[in-house]
Amino acid sequence: MYNHLLFDADGTLYDFEKAQEFALSSLFNELGLGASSTTLHTYNDVNQSLWKMFETGLITLPELKIERFKRFFTIMGLQTDPFEASLRYLEFLGKSDHIYQWTVPLLTSLRSKGYRISLITNGIASVQRGRLAATHTIHLYDHIYISEELGIQKPDPEFFSHAFPDESEKKRALIIGDSLSSDIAGGNAANIDTCWFNPSKETPRMAIPTYEINSMDELPTLLARLNQRFQLIQHQK
Repeated sequence: MYNHLLFDADGTLYDFEKAQEFALSSLFNELGLGASSTTLHTYNDVNQSLWKMFETGLITLPELKIERFKRFFTIMGLQTDPFEASLRYLEFLGKSDHIYQWTVPLLTSLRSKGYRISLITNGIASVQRGRLAATHTIHLYDHIYISEELGIQKPDPEFFSHAFPDESEKKRALIIGDSLSSDIAGGNAANIDTCWFNPSKETPRMAIPTYEINSMDELPTLLARLNQRFQLIQHQK
């Protein structure tokens, strides 16, 4: 039924929470600020609100990179250059090798079964390329689509058009991601089936996935079941 799997990066295959904590702790320690849970939580709230703005086109990526530190330092009452802080943070983040334990075995197994594997991410190009190198995982993908390199971000349907020169190929593609607002909503808008990775077992909102899994261990089973169903239908024809 499906032969092309498009995986989101952060929160799906790569552990962005640990990567961000590593990069922020390195930056804050360098600044003499300390990396308490309160400090990290404050930054995270600011950062997430700006990424939501980015997804809806209310802020550009170059603006986001600086604005998150500008707002964070204002809240913390610090007179620190947000531009320089952003540069150092991205350097640290690009060196992160934090990856989920299932990522390499899962992708290796799926590739052995003949699936095409693509990575689709709204991340910053230098950071994502750096993390792919640090985790030694770039060879696991047939294609890599990064919003900064494409000039368009998920959930815009145009982002996904880069992966499908032939519109008919969408019928055999499946998007797998943890974000309802970018991965699932993007798939809905682009008429591509989706699988929502929902480890927290939240209730769907804003966008409706075609399938839902709570653990990555469920994905191979789901694909096998769908393939069997497809073969049965073809046999009955």
